[in-house]
Amino acid sequence: MPVFDMTEEKFLSDQFDVWMFGVEPVKIELMTAVKGLDFEEAFRLSNTYMEDGIPIRFLHINSLLDAKQAAGRYKDLDDINQLQKRKKK
Repeated sequence: MPVFDMTEEKFLSDQFDVWMFGVEPVKIELMTAVKGLDFEEAFRLSNTYMEDGIPIRFLHINSLLDAKQAAGRYKDLDDINQLQKRKKK
């Protein structure tokens, strides 16, 4: 759902699980649920990167692979292939 439609009620509901900010190539998607992941486990395994003093949290590669496997789309299957190659480096 585009962010301009966001309200606190919609954000906290189960009706929407993806909020989009911006447009390609500069787009951020805020996901409140991800198929194949447990929040607590994914958060525990996540990493934090600092950019200009701002912490940016991101999924561990294993969590990302789990989510892409659960999604099972052709694009995700290709992503899995590419991510596994990078993981071996």
